[in-house]
Amino acid sequence: MLWLAALFLIIFICHMYIFRFNDSEEGKDERGREIQHKTNNMLYGILYIGVILLVVLVDYFEIIPIEYLPNILLWFVLSLGILGSIFTYINKNRKNY
Repeated sequence: MLWLAALFLIIFICHMYIFRFNDSEEGKDERGREIQHKTNNMLYGILYIGVILLVVLVDYFEIIPIEYLPNILLWFVLSLGILGSIFTYINKNRKNY
C-alpha cells in the first residue's frame, strides 16, 4: 500500500510541475506555448494509440480480460502525466528548440 501512495505522490508532483510551467512567465511566452503544444500533441497521440491498442487486445484478440480494462485505462492515463512532465522538462531545457 505504501508503493501506491508513493506512486500517486509522484504523479501529483509531475502534474504540479506541468501546471507550474504553464502558469509561469516562460510558459506564457511564444516558446512556452510551443512547448505546451508539442507536449500535448504528443500525449494525445500516445493516448489515442494506447486506447486503440487496448480495445484491439480486449475485443479482437481477447488477450486481456474485459474486467481489467478500466484499471489498465486508469493507470495508462495516470502515466501520461509522468510522460508529460518528462517531455516538458526535456523540451524546456533543450538549447535549440
